[in-house]
Amino acid sequence: MGDDIDEYYSRRYGNNNSLVSGGIDTGFSEHRTIENYNYTINDDSVNGGGIDGANGNDDDEQLLLPNQRDGENTSFKVYKTRWWILFVFMLLSLNQCNFWITFGTVAPMASSFYDTSMSSINWLCAIGPLVFVPLSMVFSWTIGRYGIRKNVIVAALLVASGGIIRCIPMGGDKTFFLIVIGQVLNAAAGPIVMILPTKLSAVWFAPQERTLSTAIATLSNFIGSAIGFLLALVCTDDRNLKILLYGEAAFAVVLLAVILIYFPEKPKTPPSATSFFSDIQSSNKKLIDSSVVYKEQKTLFESWRDLFIQSGDFLTEPSAALLCIACSLCSGVYAGWGAVFVEIVQDDYNQTQAKWLGFFGIIAGMVGGLLLGAIHDRVHNFKKLLLIIFALNTGVFTLFSLLVDHKLLPDWYWLGQLLNVAGGFLINSFYPIIYEASVECSYPVPESVGTAIISIFINVITFVSIMVGSIVPAKYLNWILVGASGIAFILICFVKEEYKRSKNDNLAGFESSTPQIIPGTD
Repeated sequence: MGDDIDEYYSRRYGNNNSLVSGGIDTGFSEHRTIENYNYTINDDSVNGGGIDGANGNDDDEQLLLPNQRDGENTSFKVYKTRWWILFVFMLLSLNQCNFWITFGTVAPMASSFYDTSMSSINWLCAIGPLVFVPLSMVFSWTIGRYGIRKNVIVAALLVASGGIIRCIPMGGDKTFFLIVIGQVLNAAAGPIVMILPTKLSAVWFAPQERTLSTAIATLSNFIGSAIGFLLALVCTDDRNLKILLYGEAAFAVVLLAVILIYFPEKPKTPPSATSFFSDIQSSNKKLIDSSVVYKEQKTLFESWRDLFIQSGDFLTEPSAALLCIACSLCSGVYAGWGAVFVEIVQDDYNQTQAKWLGFFGIIAGMVGGLLLGAIHDRVHNFKKLLLIIFALNTGVFTLFSLLVDHKLLPDWYWLGQLLNVAGGFLINSFYPIIYEASVECSYPVPESVGTAIISIFINVITFVSIMVGSIVPAKYLNWILVGASGIAFILICFVKEEYKRSKNDNLAGFESSTPQIIPGTD
């Protein structure tokens, strides 16, 4: 797609000195920065209708970029609706993760209520990464082929169905298989909520808002874990466990209804150049004054072939591959560590203290992700930020390990909480930065493909970590986490910092001003 953008501008503006200015290299071939970048777009075209092109052919659907039509001049726009879309997606993501961790936070009670072993309850958490891996590439393909809305509806339907099925068992081991089915359905929605954040940001948000948007969409999944720990504090008996399951199912059904009523696929006018061209490519439209004409709708085989080619392109881009491995190692081990966190600290803190540790660690991670995401949107220096984060993270978890494992530090609750909060703040803050950085380094590989690959690696390592934690003493995961963080730091040192997508968005030129904010519902 990047070559198509270059060719379009080269053909249209390469010899037009009135529309270019010198001094800024944008990466486009045979031309320089385009000032006052505008285009005209007919709303009917976005909704499926045709546009009268320059040749007056009503049957030929075309987009004018940049052009003037009937005296109207329209710049890239962002809509206030984008925050509603992000908010609804955030609720879906956090609810999905809350479903995943529900039984892990009340494992002893759940084991007694369903008359099953603790290992069976722990396996309910392992279902998530097991289901994620085979389905992630499937949903990466469906996101590229069918768009955001349909996939979000599928995810909401899976979560709601899983929640309803979990409410059926009334205790005992004879209906425990229904809990497993409910968890499997919920886990099937995991790939969608983890893959979509970068795609959602690219479609709805301006370039200078992308990392923050990705941070909110990604970290909302961790908020679900925090809610799970918080609810575990009040879920103290079998009756409360039933109420908890009913309440979670009801919320999932209401959220499904909200999404069905209003969750548009995309804004009427794109927020950036790369969003515009990506939309043209996925819609099989052609550009005026250019020989670039996209293919007709591809066959199923061609779509899957392209998906595997794009995956190979991502993994063979050195910087993207290094970012993927660094993120997967640290995040995967941390997720496995978190799944057995209560067991890790049980010799130092009681059950209530352990749950508060888990809750505040996740909340700190959410704050860290939002803060560092906003900082990256302004400084655009992901390598330096990541090196600082991983260096500090390695040090903090080394101290935490010395506290709970070797007793070389006093096991004061406030000290454990301080180190836990600092670690959570740091280790979750790199998620949005690495996701966006991998998209920048691997461009023009679609956002959903790179995010899917990273998420697959994370879930594989998460599953391995959970299994390790069930075989060896759980406290060993403390030092495995320290080692993973240190290795991630070393890998980031070899990453070449590139902003290929932002270069095509031409932030220095035609998007130097903030896109116009348009009130409205689309």
